[in-house]
Amino acid sequence: MSGAAALAPTSSALLRPIESVPLVGSTRAKVFHALGVKTLGDLLEYFPRDYQFESSELPISQLVDNQIQTVRGEVVAVDYIPSRPRPRFEATLDDGTEKLSLTWFHGAYLRGRIHPGMTVRVQGKVSFFRNIPRMVQAKWEVVDGDTARIEEAKFRPVYPASLRLPSELIQKIVEQNLGDALAEVEEWFDPALLAKRGVLPRREAYRAIHLPKDLNEAMRARRRIIYDELMLMQVGLGISKRLREGRITAPVMRLDKLLDGRIRARFPFALTAAQQNAVWEIARDLGSGKPMNRLLQGDVGSGKTVVALYAMLTGVANRLQAVLLAPTEVLAEQHYLTLGNMLAGSNVSIGLFTGRTKRQKKTTGLKDLASGKLHLAVGTQALIQEDVEFANLGLVVVDEQHKLGVRQRAVLKSKGLAPHYLVMTATPIPRTLALSFFADFDVSVIDALPPGRQPIQTRWLRAGQADTAYAFIRKEVQAGRQAYIVLPQIDDNGLEDSKSVRKEHDRLGKGPLAGLRLAALHGQMKTEEKQEIMTAFRDRQTDVLIATTVIEVGIDVPNATVIVIDNAERFGLSQLHQLRGRVGRGSESSYCLLISDPPNEHTEARLRAMTQTTDGFEIAEMDLKLRGPGEFFGTRQHGLPEFKLADVTNEMELLHQAKEDALALLTEDPRLTHPTHRHLRMALSKQLGDSLALAQIG
Repeated sequence: MSGAAALAPTSSALLRPIESVPLVGSTRAKVFHALGVKTLGDLLEYFPRDYQFESSELPISQLVDNQIQTVRGEVVAVDYIPSRPRPRFEATLDDGTEKLSLTWFHGAYLRGRIHPGMTVRVQGKVSFFRNIPRMVQAKWEVVDGDTARIEEAKFRPVYPASLRLPSELIQKIVEQNLGDALAEVEEWFDPALLAKRGVLPRREAYRAIHLPKDLNEAMRARRRIIYDELMLMQVGLGISKRLREGRITAPVMRLDKLLDGRIRARFPFALTAAQQNAVWEIARDLGSGKPMNRLLQGDVGSGKTVVALYAMLTGVANRLQAVLLAPTEVLAEQHYLTLGNMLAGSNVSIGLFTGRTKRQKKTTGLKDLASGKLHLAVGTQALIQEDVEFANLGLVVVDEQHKLGVRQRAVLKSKGLAPHYLVMTATPIPRTLALSFFADFDVSVIDALPPGRQPIQTRWLRAGQADTAYAFIRKEVQAGRQAYIVLPQIDDNGLEDSKSVRKEHDRLGKGPLAGLRLAALHGQMKTEEKQEIMTAFRDRQTDVLIATTVIEVGIDVPNATVIVIDNAERFGLSQLHQLRGRVGRGSESSYCLLISDPPNEHTEARLRAMTQTTDGFEIAEMDLKLRGPGEFFGTRQHGLPEFKLADVTNEMELLHQAKEDALALLTEDPRLTHPTHRHLRMALSKQLGDSLALAQIG
């Protein structure tokens, strides 16, 4: 959240340009601008990233065990021990009263920075080994005779800083201007709510996060500001949902047993229980007269498209049109083929609209859309351009919404259309995000694979075991199957160790996979060329497809039973899971082989997670903890505020409280007209004003 928006200033003080703030000036203002601080309000919300306790400087002989303390002395010896797995840099400090042993693990970089004869000041937790004091991973700085001694203990904030604007200077500037800024901070909530949740008053929280007496007060301040961030989001989502439900009507689609039976007869198999539940929830929404805004979650291969087709055919039977938007031309074409096969011999007309659609055919299709002659339209963003008109659009299905964005869908609303929305995603949304960013969505989950589908067996191989993977591919191809090999880059750039599509295509064709029919695929190819290669693979004219992540979406080959992901450490956890979903789409056993020598424990944990579960929701939760929520569609695409402090992966209890409190607040004061909520309303208007209109679109 930007400072001015979140604080919703009632006067110009918080909007004062940073260059006019005491102790700043034009030169420092440029550095502040690079840090995102342009006003006094931004400075108030430029929060410390950490806090540091500084004890007064003590002689080494007076150090106490298990306390964080500070000393200075001369470096009299250094040594670097490169032993694995934890190489270390060691130094000995002498202040004339005693010697102190210092150790930094993985400290090779210190070899050129700390050397005998220099004077340093160090701070860290003291421990004793054979009566010799020592510190591990101590904070250190070079000092000289002119450097003032720390005479009293301090608890001070540590700000995100730069060489030209160190933390100590930021702290000084904040202290100088904090009084003026705090005078503008207004309370958002009733005192009874603050007492119920045990949070600090808002103005006090902003003081304490910058000038805390101790760590406990700093954490209490942080908790209040996180609560405010979560409440602002939850109130915004709650209002948007009420706006959509209260003011907007959508077409009523009726469904009876006869129509239900006719639709099901189009499917070559019975729906699973999970698909059936999703169909019932969607049918209830379509018949309500209120705009459906439903998120359909399902792992790769779980059968989301069939559920979407059920909804679209319900619309057609009610004399309405439906549209399916896909993020790529390849995926749109795949959906068109799938739906076309299921609708073969029916009276339902279906059209494809992408950048590749020939002009004459597109012109005819647009006329048929405008007249109502065309019932279902499948395509990319080309379908929501200004020249596309619908006769009676009733349902929009969006596949992988996070690749399209909410503003593009606003075009339909601008044409006076208020259709139902069904958003499909094969990226499982973790429960933590579903509770927060998708509070204005109703959620349906397909959590079971269709009958006959086999779970994918995943194995992690070291780089030295790669030949095992190629031998397995050869075995599967001899059995009539096909395989993918995924690599992180197109060309060998000479700068990285990772393998490339072009180089591996040549190497494997002459070596481990000689004699097999290989093809290369990557994003730099022309669209027609990519389509030809994928079609040939789908038609079994190619045995092994060597590709980049271009295959992540938009290719469905049930005969492919093996995917080898080389340099797997270069891919995120959810991306690895999406790639794995390219196999296991038929009734044969399928396999995912990860080839990697992980550079650290973090990457190793990611690879182990892939071998331990094929559950997309478990994977998503793990990935969320590793990467944070920014990678999942939500804040940026949905128009919601970016958080300064809140992290929904670690704030579940507070998120639940904010959700509950926001609901209660809006039940009591739906338009935030109560005097107590005036400043909350202003903050919401500043932060979400543009997004609230979009919320009515879904």
